[in-house]
Amino acid sequence: MKKNTFNLVELGLYYVLIFFILREWLVPVMELTGTGYLELILFFIALALALSLFRVHFAIAFLIKFFYISWFIVHVYSKQSVFTPAGIQFLLSEFQYNIGITLRADWVQVTDAFRTFLFLILIWMLIYLIHHWITVRMTIFYFLVLTVFFIGTLDTFTEYDGTYAIIKIILLGLVMTAFLFLKRLFTQAGVELNWMKYIKLVFPVILLIGLTSIVAIYLPKSAPQWPDPVPFLKAATGQGGEGELSNGVGKVGYGDNDSRLGGAFVADDTVVLLAESETKQYWRIETKDVYTSKGWENSTYYSGSSTVYGPGDLIQHSLPSGPEEDTKLATIHMLYPYEFIVQPYGLKSISQTSEAMQFFMNDNSEKIVPVMNNNTIQLNNYSLEYSKPVYLYSDLKSSNLENLDPYLVDRYLQLPETLPNRVVELAQDVVAGKESVYDQARAIEMYFRQNGFRYDTDDVAIPSEEQDYVDQFLFETKVGYCDNFSTSMVVMLRSVGIPARWVKGFAGGELIRTNGDMKNFEVTNNDAHSWVEAFIPNVGWINFEPTIGFNNSRSIDYDFETDDEREEELSVDEETEPDEVVKEQEETQKQNTSQNNLFTAIFNSIKQHKWIYVISLLILVGGAAIVYVKRKSWLPKVYLKMSKRKQYGESSFELMYMQLLKVLEMKGLKRKEGQTLITFAKEVDAYYETNHMSKITVAYEQYLYGGRSTKIDMNQMKESWEYLINRTTS
Repeated sequence: MKKNTFNLVELGLYYVLIFFILREWLVPVMELTGTGYLELILFFIALALALSLFRVHFAIAFLIKFFYISWFIVHVYSKQSVFTPAGIQFLLSEFQYNIGITLRADWVQVTDAFRTFLFLILIWMLIYLIHHWITVRMTIFYFLVLTVFFIGTLDTFTEYDGTYAIIKIILLGLVMTAFLFLKRLFTQAGVELNWMKYIKLVFPVILLIGLTSIVAIYLPKSAPQWPDPVPFLKAATGQGGEGELSNGVGKVGYGDNDSRLGGAFVADDTVVLLAESETKQYWRIETKDVYTSKGWENSTYYSGSSTVYGPGDLIQHSLPSGPEEDTKLATIHMLYPYEFIVQPYGLKSISQTSEAMQFFMNDNSEKIVPVMNNNTIQLNNYSLEYSKPVYLYSDLKSSNLENLDPYLVDRYLQLPETLPNRVVELAQDVVAGKESVYDQARAIEMYFRQNGFRYDTDDVAIPSEEQDYVDQFLFETKVGYCDNFSTSMVVMLRSVGIPARWVKGFAGGELIRTNGDMKNFEVTNNDAHSWVEAFIPNVGWINFEPTIGFNNSRSIDYDFETDDEREEELSVDEETEPDEVVKEQEETQKQNTSQNNLFTAIFNSIKQHKWIYVISLLILVGGAAIVYVKRKSWLPKVYLKMSKRKQYGESSFELMYMQLLKVLEMKGLKRKEGQTLITFAKEVDAYYETNHMSKITVAYEQYLYGGRSTKIDMNQMKESWEYLINRTTS
């Protein structure tokens, strides 16, 4: 008798735990479908468990469950009593109608009452299966895994928040798994359990699970390591939101419509323009100032207003320009039918042969278009005079936000009311402790390079109607291209009170040839780009580049000694990536059968001659290791031979200087962390009793920071470089 009572109480404990786990199945289904009567359905679960617990005869249990289901359907859908003729008639008619519908496989026409009947039958069968798992298999593992998977799926793909539900399920599941493991262990050993033994064994398990759970709940948690997959899945299936981008993958290039940003795109190598200039440029086209939570639009601050300039006229720009003596010339040859003028930083004037030509600069966006006879035209060839602005570091470091112009506040601090608070809080955390406005802007610019963000043009999400474009990128995906990075930086700058605007144009392109001091660059649709301009008080508008893989082109004059100079080493990256999205459907890619056959042949060959491949691989690895160990003796000679075959000029100066540092490091002369180049050069010269390293380093810093490479005697630099390389091998 005692044994039967113990088994009954033990099984009852299991069923109580099962009841609460099944409740976590039921609650989200009720919430998401708007179904009521949760208590009545939970009562049916409790009733089925109780009948199973007390081993009620199958026929009696069947009648009780069937009667409850019938009462439930009649009560909910007809408001009648199952004991009345009307109630019985309703029940019979529902069964007759739906059985016919089911036999015809016309599932759409099935009534809600019959769906409820099937749902309760499903619960009935599930409880029978659980009873089998507990009493016969003595394990609940698969049911627990299914439950966690079910709640996790609902939490990911629906509005249901399953955070606490999963915690409760895991706790209940662990306790029940421990109970069933003990039961299975003692059953297999043939040992009988009594209450005292059972409590002594179970209590430590429950205590350990409880303490572990409490510690796990209150310990700090790291941020998600994987981006949320839902935005990518929605983007891939065209469910990210309304608009042109939601229906397919776009094609890279410059476009006018930026009202809905996001989504993947494919590359386009079409050449847009050829540019001839002394240095690589960011080619600015226009700015936008109204962030809508989905993209960018132009304000109506200067609606329809334009300033007209003639060829050679001095252009009054919101951006500063550099000294008159640093004025340079760039020549543009447009190959793509774009009706705008590309603008280098520090633009002063536009030259063109036709005197009838006019240039209209939109006062709102600063976009310049060529006009002739009152018609906007495509201008194929023109020249630009520019003097790149140089900013004093002392002015940047002393900037503050006091007494901002109301015009700047009104126009360039605009943010949508729906912007989530966590975006503002993040921006405030990033700039905490930074005193000057410039330091705050730099902190936000560098934030994206240090916090797990990734540049990608394929798996890029589109925000849904309820999502903010910036919030999605900062906290959910952390994956995107420069529209994501630049828009996020503008919003973060505005969140901390720094006026900022979004800029569109082209990155510098690819260097294709050099003609004396002039260089020719090829700019393609892949170089379409967006970046940021922030207003620094007492200095003006300055360009910033938050996108990973790109470097900016601002010039700073360090008028006092600082350790930040190396950090501010900025130049346009040669390996630019695409950005702007113009709508175009992605074409379906076909699989190449010949490639599959090639891979199969290679695999079969490796399988048949695996020992030959293994020995060859070992020899290859051993040879590579020997070559690597002996690199101190042969690498300098390789560098010397390579230098004989190419001209030592501005384009190769930086590369050969890096090679020299590498050879010196292998020699044991390694630059210390934080040590300046000139200090390191003096150490090298002291070691070799020469002054060649200092000469090269001074020239290198002039080339890198001062832009005075034309004053460097390259032949003398080459002699010094070869002398030091030879000394390292002697």
